[in-house]
Amino acid sequence: MEASKRGPGEDQSQAVTGAEKEVPAPAADPPKNPPDPTAESPAPEPSEDPNSPEPMTPEQEAQQESEEHIMELLKAYQETLDEVEDLPAVVWVPWDRKRPGNYLKVPYLRWFLTYFVTFHINRSLDALNRRLHATAALSDDSGVNSKSRDIVKLYLQSLPRPPYRVLIFVAVLCALVVALPLQSFGNVFYVLDLVGALLRFDVGYVGRALDDNQVGPTIRSVIVLLFGLTVVGAVLTSPFGLKRILFNLHPWNDENVGSTAARDHGYRVEGLYVLEDSVFEEAGIKRPQEGRWDLAFQTFLLLLLSVFGLCMALLTLVILMNWNINIKVNGEAPGDVDFHIPVVFWGYYALITAFIFIAFVSLLRRLVAAWKNRSRHARG
Repeated sequence: MEASKRGPGEDQSQAVTGAEKEVPAPAADPPKNPPDPTAESPAPEPSEDPNSPEPMTPEQEAQQESEEHIMELLKAYQETLDEVEDLPAVVWVPWDRKRPGNYLKVPYLRWFLTYFVTFHINRSLDALNRRLHATAALSDDSGVNSKSRDIVKLYLQSLPRPPYRVLIFVAVLCALVVALPLQSFGNVFYVLDLVGALLRFDVGYVGRALDDNQVGPTIRSVIVLLFGLTVVGAVLTSPFGLKRILFNLHPWNDENVGSTAARDHGYRVEGLYVLEDSVFEEAGIKRPQEGRWDLAFQTFLLLLLSVFGLCMALLTLVILMNWNINIKVNGEAPGDVDFHIPVVFWGYYALITAFIFIAFVSLLRRLVAAWKNRSRHARG
């Protein structure tokens, strides 16, 4: 047998060799300093991308926000000018939202509306432009507000300049044309001669105009001229009121010109006026006050109504007291003049006078409230 032929030494050597093969490799030495789990990881290196935007300072953010607001205001101005071009020659606006005021329509003329809107924009942006230039001049950086100044200047160059002298001449000419049919009552050119004498300091001519024999014609001429100016003032006040309606309704999301109430816009200061206030507050100035031509015209009409009411009250008192009225007439031929007042009970005159004064008080209250609201800050 082969197993018996092997010696005992060979079997022992093979056993030792097998044992050497089964011995595992020694384990690696443990690290002397184990890693700390609470240690912070190393911060990543900053990116070296040149196209990444730099962080903005608070001053730069405020300047960018101001530029956005100015651009928004300029867009609102342009939208208003475009809206003016799309309006018809006569715009009918309801007087009130409630019935029967909803059925009563008030006409607004589009004549001269473009001039009113352009004048308002020119006046506001001129003030803003001067403020921006003053801020840049007093700043250490001359380039501050450069973009805002550029866009305001460019938009101002796009606006047409209203022909003020031509408009004033046309307004006076229209007043004279309206007064010409009333020349038999009073010659309006007599008042113009009187105004020319006052400008020339011609005391002699003014004295003759105020003589006893010339006081009557002078008063009648002044009445005729006031009537002509009233008609022209009413025509010019209509587009001014329409301009305020467009400014208050901007951006025309919930309301339009055909559905708004005309009487409410005497008190409202909203819409585009709010944008103007925000832009001018950021610039550090107040918004230029809008001319209150419609309120001035209403005040003038209210004064005429008060004078008419006083005349009616005096007539009521004359009839109540049975006073005699003596009129002195100077003529070439002698004669008697009889002046008769219609035989009407004095209570009718008193009733008409009461209605006039009630209307005067109610209109005066609305007018005072409108003057106060126009003086306040715009409401957003």
